[in-house]
Amino acid sequence: MSDYFKEPQHPVNTRQGEIALPIFYYNTACVFASFVVDTCATRQLLPAVLEPVVIAPGKSLATVAFFQYTDSSVGAYNEMGLAIAARPSRHHFHNTAAWHPLQSVMPGMFIVDLPVTTAIAYAAGRECWGYPKIVVPIDFSLRGSVFDCKVLAADRNDLLCQLRGQAQAAIPLFAPDLLTYTLRDGVLLRTVIRMRGRMQHSLLSRVEWQQGQNHHLCDHLQVLGLQQQRPVLLPYGQGLQAILPA
Repeated sequence: MSDYFKEPQHPVNTRQGEIALPIFYYNTACVFASFVVDTCATRQLLPAVLEPVVIAPGKSLATVAFFQYTDSSVGAYNEMGLAIAARPSRHHFHNTAAWHPLQSVMPGMFIVDLPVTTAIAYAAGRECWGYPKIVVPIDFSLRGSVFDCKVLAADRNDLLCQLRGQAQAAIPLFAPDLLTYTLRDGVLLRTVIRMRGRMQHSLLSRVEWQQGQNHHLCDHLQVLGLQQQRPVLLPYGQGLQAILPA
């Protein structure tokens, strides 16, 4: 095993059985799409203890991410995330920086939705970190720069959302650590997911985005107006590794 995963793990019981923390991701593929959205829209989806990161007057950042974990310490599964760039509210916390350079070059992201494909990933995420997980089918395909990722309703009859297309004019950079905000039992948690590997970062891409209706994930996407937007940045990569700390 790589020295990257030398950190000791300890057992934790969940409703779906025992897991070991931290969780190790040995082989991961992912596609991210970052959108510029209205700041007022993001406030509708953020808890009172967080405020949106403003990147331009009246504009903030939302990201849709798809992951394929082909080998992890909690098994293989797929995941989709909807997140909003946020920071702790000045009314609740002294440390309100949007960026934490010693932890991540990316801003902190509040996780609005986090569908997964397995019960153990659902239980671990909800019980340990407060991640808003549900279990639904998620299809993931990334071949070179061509991607097709979708989330389906539990019965697979309805499409909840789909991101597909081809990235162009990509720049290879190290995969950034991911800093997430969640609420667990009303307490704000900040978690730094340590990433290793290289990702391609595309500023130009041919992207088709679709979203369904009659589901809370679709409602959140509708609030942010993603149907009318094109991503401003599309990072993607394969063969990545990550550590999700306790």
